[in-house]
Amino acid sequence: MSQWSKEIVAAKQTRSRVCESNVQKEECKGASLRRSSGVRYLFRSFAEHIMRAVILLGLLASAAFATTQTVLQTSAADGRIHTRIEGIDIPSITAAPFTARVVVTWNQPLIGGGTVSRTYYTVVARDSHGRVRRETRDFVPADSNAEPPLLSFAVTDPVAGSRITCEQGAMNCTVVDFRVALTVDEATAGSATGQTKGFTRQSLGQQTMDALPVAGTRETTIANSGTGGNSRVLVRSRDLWYSPDLKMYLSVIRNDPQMGQVTLTVTDLVLGEPDPSLFGVPPGYRVVDARSNQTASQ
Repeated sequence: MSQWSKEIVAAKQTRSRVCESNVQKEECKGASLRRSSGVRYLFRSFAEHIMRAVILLGLLASAAFATTQTVLQTSAADGRIHTRIEGIDIPSITAAPFTARVVVTWNQPLIGGGTVSRTYYTVVARDSHGRVRRETRDFVPADSNAEPPLLSFAVTDPVAGSRITCEQGAMNCTVVDFRVALTVDEATAGSATGQTKGFTRQSLGQQTMDALPVAGTRETTIANSGTGGNSRVLVRSRDLWYSPDLKMYLSVIRNDPQMGQVTLTVTDLVLGEPDPSLFGVPPGYRVVDARSNQTASQ
């Protein structure tokens, strides 16, 4: 038997001898009850502390979860619709340089009547080597004199086989590979007419725009009710005025019962070599060459 066990046995024997008399028995019984009550009190106190800690942790966890949920809800999409109107295509052809503006006007119908009219312009240019500079700008009210905010610009270079796009807000430019696209087929511009199921093309004749001859074509698409979820017949049309000299449209008018009328018109046309700075990257932009994953600062 170990020394510690011997001490426990001796303590029990001493307590038994002390409690032999009746008086001492009562005192020992009270002491025993007090010891039991003390143990229960300590156990209950310990349990209450544990319970408080569990409740506190639960509240903290709930608060953290609620905070996380709030952030996720705040950053979730809210169903906004962003409309982007494609500008007039400018093919990368040689020996046909010019500088101009393309004015875009959008008259959007309102439910119950009326329209919302918005507009913007972009500066476009093409040099003798076929390099093309284009811009994207945001809409402003049609009756406003405000300058449409510049969002980005892009330069395509068929000789280098590259396209560089620069974001105005971030001051970043990205270079990617570029291949020359096919130009507008002159056989379908102005003189050609025809009709297929739900589609017709008719000539609008000849006229002059910015001292250049243009040929007009109207394309009409008819969608019968129920063909695309529409409850009635939808008639859409495009009036296209094509310049054989520049190999591009100088005017496009689109009519759509859902989108309203969109007009794109080339104005302020100047034939000849553009300012070379239009095809460069302004100072302060960061250029990333995605073709070779190399980064350079301008």
